[in-house]
Amino acid sequence: MTTKQVHIYGASFSNFVRSVMLVCEEKNITYTTGFEVNSITVPFHSEQHFALHPFGKFPVLVENDFILPETASICRYLDSDKALQPHDSKTRARHDAFCAHLSIDIDKALIRDYLIEFAFPKGENGEVRLDVAKQAIPAATNALKVIELQLTTRDIIDGKNLSIADALLAPMLAYLSSVPSGFNLLEDFPNLTEYLARLMTHDSCQKVLTANPDKSIAKI
Repeated sequence: MTTKQVHIYGASFSNFVRSVMLVCEEKNITYTTGFEVNSITVPFHSEQHFALHPFGKFPVLVENDFILPETASICRYLDSDKALQPHDSKTRARHDAFCAHLSIDIDKALIRDYLIEFAFPKGENGEVRLDVAKQAIPAATNALKVIELQLTTRDIIDGKNLSIADALLAPMLAYLSSVPSGFNLLEDFPNLTEYLARLMTHDSCQKVLTANPDKSIAKI
């Protein structure tokens, strides 16, 4: 069992912070989260934050004097024995490529352009702008189709043996599942609903993804 201890700079309700938390749970790595670094508060988008991440994003991994930004890179670093990655080099390369899709295009379609409207509604009196959400549905639906197609191969994501790709995807789908009926796009993807159910059988997912149920979709 590893004795590694790390700090994850960022908000624990962030889907990508939760991805790193899932990997830590799977690897038995002791971790903390928050906007402090070495007991010093580092405000979001402060000069100190940009020193940690040049584009002012999170998560950022802090391990003593070692600083590492970018979720997928952090996950691969923590998975030093590659237990959460395919062993075959070509399959692992495809796994890494899918992780890139998840980190960029799929996250944008599902989280940044769709779920964020439910998390931080910008309508009058703080109401969700349903027209904005509806405009984002086609891209979000296409992203789910890409995930579903990948799921059919069962060699990168399957929900039974957690991979880094699973860890990147699990928080997204968990948040999507909490959207009210009519906007919960998983309702049209039974295979992905079953996949999420398999993910939730893992102790790590139970611990991380249900840690703050009161925040739910309201605080991505």
